[in-house]
Amino acid sequence: MSLSSFLPASLFYDLLATSLTGVNAMQPVYSPAGAIVDFTIEYLNPAGQRMLGLPERPGGTLLTRFTHAVTAGIFNYYRRVYTEGISEVYEVNYQADGLDNYFQLSARRSGNWLVVSFTDTANQNRSAVEEALRASQAREKAFRTEAEHQRNALRDFVEQAPVAVAVYRGPRYRVELANATTLAIWGRTLPDVLGRPVFEVMPEAATPEVVAIFDQVYSTGNPHTAHEQLTLIDRHGRPEPVYWNFVFQPEFDPDGSVSGIRSIGTEVTEQVLSRQQVQEFNQELEARVAERTRQLAETQTEALATAERRVQDREELYQVLEQTPAAIAITRGPDHRYIYINPTSEVLFAGRQLLGHTVAEALPEASELGLLALLDQVYETGETFFGTEQPLNFTSHTAAAPDQVRYFNFTYQAYRENGAVVGVSTFAYDVTEQVVARQRERESELQIRALVEGVPFPISVCVGPEFRIQLANEAMLTAWGKGPQVFGQRFADVLPELVPQGVTAQFQQVLTSGVPLHLRNQRLEVLIHGQPQTYYYNYSLGPLRDSRGQVYGILNTAADVTDLALAQQRLEGLTGELQESEARFRTMADAAPNMVWAVYPDSSIRYINRAFLDFVGLENEQQYIATGWKSYIPEDEFEHTQATLTQAIAQGKPYTLEHRMRRHDGEYRWLLAQGAPSYLQGGELYGYVGSAIDITELKQTNEQLRRTNADLDNFIYTASHDLKAPIANIEGLLSLLSEELPPPWLQTRPLLPPSCLCLSRWSASSGPSAT
Repeated sequence: MSLSSFLPASLFYDLLATSLTGVNAMQPVYSPAGAIVDFTIEYLNPAGQRMLGLPERPGGTLLTRFTHAVTAGIFNYYRRVYTEGISEVYEVNYQADGLDNYFQLSARRSGNWLVVSFTDTANQNRSAVEEALRASQAREKAFRTEAEHQRNALRDFVEQAPVAVAVYRGPRYRVELANATTLAIWGRTLPDVLGRPVFEVMPEAATPEVVAIFDQVYSTGNPHTAHEQLTLIDRHGRPEPVYWNFVFQPEFDPDGSVSGIRSIGTEVTEQVLSRQQVQEFNQELEARVAERTRQLAETQTEALATAERRVQDREELYQVLEQTPAAIAITRGPDHRYIYINPTSEVLFAGRQLLGHTVAEALPEASELGLLALLDQVYETGETFFGTEQPLNFTSHTAAAPDQVRYFNFTYQAYRENGAVVGVSTFAYDVTEQVVARQRERESELQIRALVEGVPFPISVCVGPEFRIQLANEAMLTAWGKGPQVFGQRFADVLPELVPQGVTAQFQQVLTSGVPLHLRNQRLEVLIHGQPQTYYYNYSLGPLRDSRGQVYGILNTAADVTDLALAQQRLEGLTGELQESEARFRTMADAAPNMVWAVYPDSSIRYINRAFLDFVGLENEQQYIATGWKSYIPEDEFEHTQATLTQAIAQGKPYTLEHRMRRHDGEYRWLLAQGAPSYLQGGELYGYVGSAIDITELKQTNEQLRRTNADLDNFIYTASHDLKAPIANIEGLLSLLSEELPPPWLQTRPLLPPSCLCLSRWSASSGPSAT
């Protein structure tokens, strides 16, 4: 039976609340390669809050809250418990980050959580023994601090070493350290390998021979030296054979058990391959003399290998010093006489003679810079001195290196013989570029701040989990109705009316997810001088990250779109009215017997009624819009028809046009089209509305009448032409008779009746009709 089956759930919370032991619940933080690099602090019970001075949900991570957790061994303890599933007690005297107590820690993994129970001695009386212990611990801390400085210097030294250095921890050989040379040989980056088993990182290298070497050193505690050891490594996109000269040294825990393996080696692939090529080239020659020289060659090879290893051991350290980018120098005696300088130092002090001379002789300006005093101090006390970003302005003795101020991180460390200080070693790193870059960054920050202050749109920066206002330009302060006194205050305290409107929740979303948030047409009620006012904004919330990639603040950029939003609302109202009017128009147009159409100002179709669709034989407007009216107008008439409509729209005038259009049965029919402009309430042209009727029969009737009139005119003209000649002959005969007959007879008997006289006059005046 489990406890949850008979104990109430509230008992668990009461137990946490009343416990005198601190309880902490955390979750791991992983690197892109899958290694645990930190833990987030999710919960502290009341006892834990009292001991650590943090709230119940403190947020943040272990290493940001407790920066000495790594050196104190706490982080490695937590990581080991989480990854290996062990459960053990860890005791530590933590004297950093505002704490000064002796803690007992007990951690255990629970699913995806790490649960830690801990106690301290803050509320307990310290005995004389404990006081003595703490004094001893203080001395031990000072010793550890010095040792840590030396360890860090050594680590930096190892990182820059041209030889491959790596440390593998535990029976699975997890990579605890790999310097730049090792990573270059492996073809991997540090996040890819740190904390992972080496044969998981490079499965191709897990040959039985190589695995056996690791297992032998780890199981026996005996070192192993390999010469030209072959290993297959996937790098440069393909598997490559890599040859090594290396030494595996076991690392021991205080109880004498092996805890890991330390390796130092160099890649000799190029030398081996070169030698192999030479060997292949000379294979035929060597085969002839191989038997006679075999014994001698084996002896010589063994002696040479031994000599090479001895020389190599000495050369490796020399090469490290010679090739490191740090300036290294060694002085001896109280007058600090140079006995060694590496090439980097020679470049730094080009034109100076250092070897065999004292610092005062070689660098007379060192006294003014305070360096001689520091050397004397280290030589006399034996205490190491660390200089950080020390500006040095040495006078150059060559034209190629003009005088300039450079910045160095350097170490003066005493070295001893038989326990006595005999000299000082100097390790100096040129950090001028970093210092200058930071100075430029500060200048850039000031320029950016000035730029932000000058832009017309609102910008602000809020930092921390409480979103305290760090920066806001004049436009943002005006939008808030506030002054510069808001800097440093919480956003929720300055603008409490925006909290229920969800703005702080949006800030929290971006801070937690690290994903920018872009919002448009957001309606916000802001108190301006105590009066609520409504505004509309487009704004973006962007995460601000520190050098470790952690989100520490929010950048808010905004644009006041109140006028635009109100105009949009008005436009939407007008659009609704227009749609209602459009619906009424369509209803009436579909009921009309004649063809009705409407076009936009660019002459594209907006609407055609049912009668129009029936005329062209289509089901809906979309079919007609897809083809347009060009396919229904005769090709030789389309340009004139289109130009007439376009010109009317351009002039905003009504128009009337007779044109032909193809009916659904293929016959071209004559239409009488009339159109007029339609306008919106503001006077803006909305389009053209028109109608058309079929006037084909009317056109045909008019054409028949025109032809009948023409035929009649032709007949009259023909008749008049045919009668004109006989009438002229008769008139001639009558004229002759009138001359021959006596006058008295003519007076009593006219030769031509009145009807003939009318016909004569008509014949003389008739001609073909103009019609």
